[in-house]
Amino acid sequence: MYFSLILAVSALIGWSESGDLVARRPLAKEPVRARVDAQLAAAAGVEHHLLVVKFIDPAKARAEPDGVLLSQAGADLAEARALAMRHGVSFAPLLRLPESLLRSIELRAERQSGTGQPDLAGMLVARTPGARTLGDLERIGNELQRLSVVEFVDLVPLGNPPPGDIAPPTPDLSVNQTYRGANPGMNADFAAAHGINGLGLRISDCEYGWNPAHEDLNDIDLHLEPGQTIHPDVYSNGWDEHGTAVLGETSAVVNGYGCSGMIPGAEVYTYPEWTLEEGFRRETCIAHAIADSSVGDIVLLEMQTTGPGGGYGPAELDKDVWVLVKAGTDAGVVIVGAAGNGDQNLDGSAYSEYRSRGDSGALIVGAGSSNTNHDKLSFSTYGARVNVQGWGQNVFTIGYGGYAMYGGDENQSYTASFSGTSSASPFVTSAAVAVQSYAVDKTGMPMASISLRDLLIATGVPQGSGGHIGPFVDLEAAIEDLNLAWTDLGNALAGTYGDPVLEGFGLLGPGDPYSLNLTNARETAFTTIFVGSSTAYLPFKGGVLVPSPNLILPGLFTQADGTLTIAGTIPAGLPSDFSFYVQIWLVDGGAIQGFAASNALEAMTL
Repeated sequence: MYFSLILAVSALIGWSESGDLVARRPLAKEPVRARVDAQLAAAAGVEHHLLVVKFIDPAKARAEPDGVLLSQAGADLAEARALAMRHGVSFAPLLRLPESLLRSIELRAERQSGTGQPDLAGMLVARTPGARTLGDLERIGNELQRLSVVEFVDLVPLGNPPPGDIAPPTPDLSVNQTYRGANPGMNADFAAAHGINGLGLRISDCEYGWNPAHEDLNDIDLHLEPGQTIHPDVYSNGWDEHGTAVLGETSAVVNGYGCSGMIPGAEVYTYPEWTLEEGFRRETCIAHAIADSSVGDIVLLEMQTTGPGGGYGPAELDKDVWVLVKAGTDAGVVIVGAAGNGDQNLDGSAYSEYRSRGDSGALIVGAGSSNTNHDKLSFSTYGARVNVQGWGQNVFTIGYGGYAMYGGDENQSYTASFSGTSSASPFVTSAAVAVQSYAVDKTGMPMASISLRDLLIATGVPQGSGGHIGPFVDLEAAIEDLNLAWTDLGNALAGTYGDPVLEGFGLLGPGDPYSLNLTNARETAFTTIFVGSSTAYLPFKGGVLVPSPNLILPGLFTQADGTLTIAGTIPAGLPSDFSFYVQIWLVDGGAIQGFAASNALEAMTL
């Protein structure tokens, strides 16, 4: 009955691992078409689109400084070079990071997920100086996509505004930051009262700009991405106010005045998507944020893109962004993304290709009402892919100045009407950081992106009316429900140095890292690990064998200091809320019958 489970448990403790990776599934080819938002006339021009070409992974296609294609793997790129010459096309790297850094993302993702990763450096920009219309770009893109060495071509719109500030502005709030309290708030005050503030984690905000001089941010370092200068047009468009408002929700300093962030203990890093040095660089800023993050850290994508349905949806609708997000979550980074303000139905036929790619692993956030109904707001993109919601209206935070600008100083400005999926996404980011910091503190291990996402969904307040945007996050319920996966069942059998001690660390959801640590054991002792899906409590060698063993795994030795550590990542396939049992026995001449045993552990999956 539990044969598949037992195989999964075998993978859990790292026995008989082949080291083979599950093959990556390439993205499907589809006709290359421009995605134009009718509300933005400027977005209709060639200069506001990027022709992105992803070559197949084995080709290891790269662009030389002069724009000519080469293959690091010796693949035949003659057809691609001939097409480029015919149309006057040159190529350049899409991701302006050192290739060694991109490779480090791939290797981390392979180790964490057991899945083969895309050749990230094989995503290139096709520069088309001869293209005068979007039709020209579409024609060249479709010719490129017909080549066997090309995985996909995508015509990516540039310069989409951040997904916030829906007109008309909502009235000023009479009581500020009510979202910190209980429903209709997200219970951030509960977390703060228990000392849960994100300490030890980092949040990386990817968007246009921020005001680091604001009085509620100037005491912390926003760690602007080195070597980048935010483009002046960001300030002229007022888009730096957007990032300021976002960080006001998450990170405003608790200083007795102004706003108080929901996760002020987390370090803040900022990655601009439009700079003087590199122009529009959405994909590069995301890649940098992922590369700089450790397992369990959170990357926030405060961005949207024009979808094939003609309105704004999540940034990962762009294929190149989806590839990066999937690699990031595979590498153990938690990624939160705004669903976008285009009222797009992601379950509709226009988005069938997007759905066919599978799950990127990101948390996609919709915009809900600020009352206990938690209804979908009219503008929010929706569908089964949207996981959870935050307030999309009436959010009191820093910046803009619609509520007050004390002394006429923009660095002392506040708003009571931050809105959109932009204001909703920091709710979910704050919840993710708080839950993650609690998990690390209590178990020693961070949660995987999907496990954390599932927990926020399962413990959220149900959605009210409208298309699906998921439940509203409830931080108190998530923390209280967080399964502390390991239970000590005792029944150790003393050896030379007393009772060997077995501890388990990590939550047991698919993709979560874990470790089993044995201490106080005899040095260089031969061990046998017993794993069972039930208990037996059998008399054995003068002690008690607790698991009814489905697996008996001999052959590991303790270290010279009497310790043994087994670490890895939880595989897919284990049912939720299922308990299994682990105990380690070892040869020890100082024990009553020549064998000592650790305490037994019960491990329960999320």
